[in-house]
Amino acid sequence: MKHFSIPHLLILTSITAQAYIQSSNELTERDIKFGLEGLTTWRSEYMYRGFKLADKSMEFQLAGQVALSNSETIDLGLYFDTATGDGNFTETGAFIDFSKNIGDLTYTAKFTLRDYANSTFKSGADIGGSISLKHNKNIDFTALLTYDTGASGAYSELKTSYYKELSIDSFILFNAGISATADYYDRSGIHHLFAKLEYTYNISDNVSFTPFIGTSIGIHSKAPHSIYSGINFAVSF
Repeated sequence: MKHFSIPHLLILTSITAQAYIQSSNELTERDIKFGLEGLTTWRSEYMYRGFKLADKSMEFQLAGQVALSNSETIDLGLYFDTATGDGNFTETGAFIDFSKNIGDLTYTAKFTLRDYANSTFKSGADIGGSISLKHNKNIDFTALLTYDTGASGAYSELKTSYYKELSIDSFILFNAGISATADYYDRSGIHHLFAKLEYTYNISDNVSFTPFIGTSIGIHSKAPHSIYSGINFAVSF
């Protein structure tokens, strides 16, 4: 997770969570090797993988990261998402990721369990992985492939991320990419384009907030177009 007060972080996106892992290949005895983070997120629209799951929604997440070595980390957590506008949508989930850095490459294995209520999505497990290439200290590229047992189909995406430190207490992150599906809720082929811009300000070593704005542009005939915004509030321990 981010907000562990460890420099040079690489930000990764999982389903409703904002997960961060350490991009530095060096740990010292003074580095934090375990951290916890509580994250609250409000969204004007809950868009996930090119699908609209809810109008306004609020998410609560508790997650942790363990550094097993200089190059291996485990992220795990629990989260709950609920509609705050029309509808009774809820999502409850638990996840665990294992990541290993080898040079400029980061390999990540992902496993998530989700339970939905009043949703077009079905409960099940999401199993997959990703490979990220660190081009330089600001830019990286990620390829993700996952199989969702609830959807009985596969989802993949290619994206690039740009990180820029603005000051000792703030930075911006921009993600953009394209996705493809295979029998994923009856959708196959090139699915959607997406982009998201985040600004993070660290109020203190343990508290930060991140306003963001994003867009989802449907390529598949059933994929909607959307522009949404929101804010994350994070407290680390």
